[in-house]
Amino acid sequence: MRDHTRQALTIISALTALTSATYIATGVGFMWAPWAYSLAWLLFIGSLAYVIPQIDTLLALATTAARRIIHAARHAQGWLAALADRRQSQARVVRSTTPMEAGR
Repeated sequence: MRDHTRQALTIISALTALTSATYIATGVGFMWAPWAYSLAWLLFIGSLAYVIPQIDTLLALATTAARRIIHAARHAQGWLAALADRRQSQARVVRSTTPMEAGR
């Protein structure tokens, strides 16, 4: 199996586990649709069965995503700082009105 396919399946399984766990945690699903509640349990168990052995892949993906987000934020911060510097006038001179402040 290709690495990208494994990563995609890991992400899908992790999201499925989180979604089904959220549905199960609300608790009202069994009264309204017992078949959906049972399906949520099956999806949760099946997703965890795939995600737990792939936890190293999931952690590597989370680390890579965090590094890319931090890199993008630093790049954007530098770009915005450069944009802000261009807007300010470089020829701005503050002149003093008193002889003491002017160094005379």
